[in-house]
Amino acid sequence: MDMDHQADAAWVLGVQRKLYQWSKANPDDQWRDMWGWLTDLRVLRHAWQRVASNKGGRTAGVDGMTVGRIRNRGEHRFLVNLQAELRRGAYRPQPARRKLIPKAGKPGEFRPLGIPTVKDRVIQGAVKILLEPIFEAQFWHVSYGFRPGRSAHGALEYIRRASLPQKRDKDTRRSRMPYPWVIEGDIKGCFDNLNHHLLLDRLRQRVADRRVIRLVGQFLKAGALTEEQFFRTDAGTPQGGIISPLLANIALSAIEERYERWTYHRTKTQARRKSDGIKAAASARDSDRIAGRCIYLPVRYADDFVVLVSGTQEQAIAEKSALADHLRRVTGLELSPEKTKVTAMTDGFEFLGFRFGMHWDKRYGFGPRVEIPKAKAANLRRKVKQLTRPDSISGSLGAKLQELNPILRGWANYYRYCVGAGRLFVDLDWYVGLRLYCWLRRKRPKARPSELWESKLPSLQRPTRRLWRDGLTEQHLLGWTPVCRYRLGWMRTPDFAVSSGEPDA
Repeated sequence: MDMDHQADAAWVLGVQRKLYQWSKANPDDQWRDMWGWLTDLRVLRHAWQRVASNKGGRTAGVDGMTVGRIRNRGEHRFLVNLQAELRRGAYRPQPARRKLIPKAGKPGEFRPLGIPTVKDRVIQGAVKILLEPIFEAQFWHVSYGFRPGRSAHGALEYIRRASLPQKRDKDTRRSRMPYPWVIEGDIKGCFDNLNHHLLLDRLRQRVADRRVIRLVGQFLKAGALTEEQFFRTDAGTPQGGIISPLLANIALSAIEERYERWTYHRTKTQARRKSDGIKAAASARDSDRIAGRCIYLPVRYADDFVVLVSGTQEQAIAEKSALADHLRRVTGLELSPEKTKVTAMTDGFEFLGFRFGMHWDKRYGFGPRVEIPKAKAANLRRKVKQLTRPDSISGSLGAKLQELNPILRGWANYYRYCVGAGRLFVDLDWYVGLRLYCWLRRKRPKARPSELWESKLPSLQRPTRRLWRDGLTEQHLLGWTPVCRYRLGWMRTPDFAVSSGEPDA
């Protein structure tokens, strides 16, 4: 069975490589025949494997079916019936089961999450397998959200490198910032308010197969069901759907397209030029900076984006209004007037949970910094304190460590590339250790403090360090996380874009 899965994956990879190479070579053309691949049993099996291997497979949609129940009835029969249903045109997506998820750090606010049925997830996965390489070849390098091999760290490092002053003054210090202002973009309900008509129009620019376009339209109009109440979805993409992030990227790529001159020359490319689109845009930025013209450089992660501005504050404010009109016209989305603001680089701004700003050093001048916001560290301390409350002493120390360690490990891995991360990690380790000591004091009230401190055991990783440990489970120390600067070269290239290949079909 594993050999069958590997054969399916190899065949699907060949199809994706063909789509990617065609899309790269024909940026203004449309792919006209995709239905045969979409309804191929190998594509459906590959999409099923992705859905079945996800933890969300244990969650049922409105039909009550889970991956486990489908496996009990037979995977092959399920996929064959699904293929036949697609080919005879009888397939219709079911409404997604809506569930409200509390927003982190925003008490009383909830985010609606749609849970499609397993059948719909498989079809959406198959559509994504074919659409992703087509649009991945056209997405620009300043887009980082929900794309294979890219992350929030890459977006922050790109901003840091773009904001680094290049020229020194006579005193050898860098006192002139290339982008003294930044537009912080905030879209009101991005996933809930995307215009379906405008989104499908952008999809038709690259895909001419009407059956695929119709299928995507059906997913958008499927609606949501909660407590026996049906909600129509006349706008937006269902959060929780497999294909939703890709569709959002297709729509929001209009943001960076507005700044083509300074970002990536695609329609402006001329045959006489030997440089690619990125180098041509960099040359345009240099020439405009010498001529004293304003430059706008966007960086986007899904629906969160910033626009670096090299001009004056008045020019940045005017561009914020123009960008709001452009976004409303091409996507149907609105910028939040309260949260979309123009900020000075010297004041700093928050992006993707990080603090970015320009730091003045009397020896070198201005230097960009990516730092950990104080509020994020306070939130982690608050979460650790809640998990070690007096009413949580019923379990063992090992169980409590298993509850804390994933939170600590994930937090450290996310902020390990920030300035001053190592020092803050050590402070947080001390706090977590103290909270665990207080938790043990309540659990063992008759024990002397010295007995509790002496109950620390040598670490299994570093025997010279004593920490809280229960058997093989020990406290995860953030201070042991390697800290360094993120490098753009670490971003992974998608498998379908690595080398050429022809599908065996």
